[in-house]
Amino acid sequence: MKKILFFAFVLVASVLAFTSCNKKDGNEPEDKDAVVYNATGELRGVMFDIYNTEQEAVITLHPKANTVDVKFVNARIDSETETPKDIFIYGMPVSSEDGHFAHIKLVLADGSPYTPFPKSYAYAVMDPNHTTFNMHFGNDNESDTQVYLVFNAMLE
Repeated sequence: MKKILFFAFVLVASVLAFTSCNKKDGNEPEDKDAVVYNATGELRGVMFDIYNTEQEAVITLHPKANTVDVKFVNARIDSETETPKDIFIYGMPVSSEDGHFAHIKLVLADGSPYTPFPKSYAYAVMDPNHTTFNMHFGNDNESDTQVYLVFNAMLE
């Protein structure tokens, strides 16, 4: 009886060890073609002032899907009292033409919306040599092309 109990514990422990080593989510395929760039750019407000115009971002280009994921690192946009946060945008289409907008959401690390800009229309443009990155944000009304924020960055 002790041997059977011992083998049962060993079996359970080995199953747990095997499954805990696999951190990859089966629903999200890994993009082996993705390219990650560090960027520093100027975030400018057209309709309002930006507290911290110099912003750092990590930009992940997915060439097959022609999309980018953007992570603003410790961004503080509203005011001096705002706590710096990492702000994320996922799956934003890259366009070679201005005005090709897509609906995006700005979210925090926990997936909750970034309240000053919970959703908006935006487009991203990357030059063919992948040395510059430009992103324009509009408001939540697709027919209103008033731009709120513009981010111009040099890629490293």
